[in-house]
Amino acid sequence: MAFGYILIGTKNSYEHEVAEKLSMLDEVFDVEPLVVEETALADPFFKDYDLIAKVKINGSISKIESKIKEIRGLEKIKVLSKIKK
Repeated sequence: MAFGYILIGTKNSYEHEVAEKLSMLDEVFDVEPLVVEETALADPFFKDYDLIAKVKINGSISKIESKIKEIRGLEKIKVLSKIKK
């Protein structure tokens, strides 16, 4: 099975709501907050994102992107490279 990672930027105060909705999607394996100041991910690349989601890819990642883009409070997403396991 292949996995991908998606960075998610949310509108103000929507982080928890977006994380909850993401975790309800069948394709989403895990959702974690990106608290940049307190993690090893303190890199300018991550500064505009609030969450990272690990997703299962069974075909096209664009289907998963479409589902994620429908979530209220979402501001932007960035798909990272896929890793096979």
